[in-house]
Amino acid sequence: MEENNENLENKVTELENKIMELEQQLSESELIQKEQHERFLRSEADFQNLKKRTEKEKEDTRKYALQDVIMGILNVLDHIERGIKAYKDSEKELLDREEVLMGLELVYKDLKNVLRSHGLCEIECLGKEFDPYFHEAMAIICSNETEENTVVEEFQKGYILNDRVIRPSKVKVTKKE
Repeated sequence: MEENNENLENKVTELENKIMELEQQLSESELIQKEQHERFLRSEADFQNLKKRTEKEKEDTRKYALQDVIMGILNVLDHIERGIKAYKDSEKELLDREEVLMGLELVYKDLKNVLRSHGLCEIECLGKEFDPYFHEAMAIICSNETEENTVVEEFQKGYILNDRVIRPSKVKVTKKE
């Protein structure tokens, strides 16, 4: 019987040790879980902050993307305003049409330079083969004098902005009779 009691005590001691070991493992697991949860919450907060910052940067980019273009156009606008003021202040009978035309051409060149410096270029089309990617046919004429599908007249200029057609040229195209 004594041996049985001793066996039972050993078993109880063994089970108590096992319980203590399991309680310690549980405590360690709870601590690890708590640390991981806190890390997750910090990561989630960092992600939300990054998302908000990225949205703000995108909004600012949209808002101010045209700033350089607008600054260039404002210079052209200033030229136009000065021309209008000079016209109003002058004696219209004494105005030299050539000088007015030269002023308009300078303003036109300035505007084209501003737009070109920001990636805009005209589509060259006269005498070229019709390409629906670059041209929009507004009229077709029969002609044996030029190759078929040749652009012979431009009704409205087309433009490319940084390798993307933003407005095709409106053109007249030939076709064989």
